[in-house]
Amino acid sequence: MAGIYFRDIYKSFGTSRLFEGLSLACPDRKYLCLLGPSGCGKTTLMRIVAGLTEPDSGEVLIGDKRVNGLPPASRNIGLAFQNYALYPHLSVAGNLAFPLRAPIRRGRYRQAEIEERVKRVAALLRIDQLLHRRVNQLSGGQQQRVALGRALIHDPGVLLLDEPVTHLDARLRYEMRAEIKLLHDRIGTTTIHVTHDQQEALAMGDLIAVMRNGRIEQLGAPLELYHEPATAFVAGFIGDPPMSLVHARLAQENGNTIVQVAGSSLSLSEALAAQANMAPSREIIVGLRPKQVALVERPEAGAVATTVYSHGRVGREQQLVLTFGRDEVHCRTSSAIHVTTGDKVWLSISLDGAKLFDAASGRALAHT
Repeated sequence: MAGIYFRDIYKSFGTSRLFEGLSLACPDRKYLCLLGPSGCGKTTLMRIVAGLTEPDSGEVLIGDKRVNGLPPASRNIGLAFQNYALYPHLSVAGNLAFPLRAPIRRGRYRQAEIEERVKRVAALLRIDQLLHRRVNQLSGGQQQRVALGRALIHDPGVLLLDEPVTHLDARLRYEMRAEIKLLHDRIGTTTIHVTHDQQEALAMGDLIAVMRNGRIEQLGAPLELYHEPATAFVAGFIGDPPMSLVHARLAQENGNTIVQVAGSSLSLSEALAAQANMAPSREIIVGLRPKQVALVERPEAGAVATTVYSHGRVGREQQLVLTFGRDEVHCRTSSAIHVTTGDKVWLSISLDGAKLFDAASGRALAHT
């Protein structure tokens, strides 16, 4: 077993507190993505697993073994950095073999076994024709494969990937995402993958831990986070584009609970009304997917006046970001419309499938 477990982790840097009692589990053989904006603590958490940073308190376990205080080489991990960190004076074969010849493992592997492992890993990563090349003669994607091979050469129980495809161009990023995920499915090494790219996390992770300011906002499978965000932060981070978050106010009209948005009153379904009635205050946030908003040619009942902030065509669709008050709304249309930044347009909002959040805490409202 090589599951990874954080228990009640505290970590400060000087007077700045990052983790305050953080707990998180990555079960054996799962692929966990740590997802969040810069500075949220995801790389620090990975470094704590690797032994490159020690927590102030709390436990880190790999399998059933407490690894606090153990040096990195004693933790049976493989680590691939975002900048690859390859040795330019060595060939591909030399880079792959280096971990087996390092002082901590010197004498553990015979030369024949080293050569066999290098060939096996190179074949797995489709770089077996490159073994005699210097790494500075390789493309970015080939260098990434070498870095992965070096991390896997000693059969680690845990694989740690720090923004592994950040430096690749768009096409190579897409290809390497698929290849890394297929590699994981084949070898099953428990993996933690640090990324700020939600598309990457959704495509690759068995589990995603969305992080913010040193806290876990939500841990779950990709579709769970997409369809049932636990907080407004998660809703506004997951998806392409993510949910639009609109500030609104609950009110009563003819005995029914309604939502007031920018001076317009919108009715709620029975299920949403039940959730709304659980709100601790009348101030809420409404989460909307692009399919729940539509442009209308002229003002109509319930329509909201907005301003075009940005627009552009992606494939067959035109994508717009519209603003009103302090809020932004993402809108998509397949119709050819002619707008410029600053234009006034009208927006029709459907609350069918919308998500409701408490404005103060950001927590999702639920009918209990």
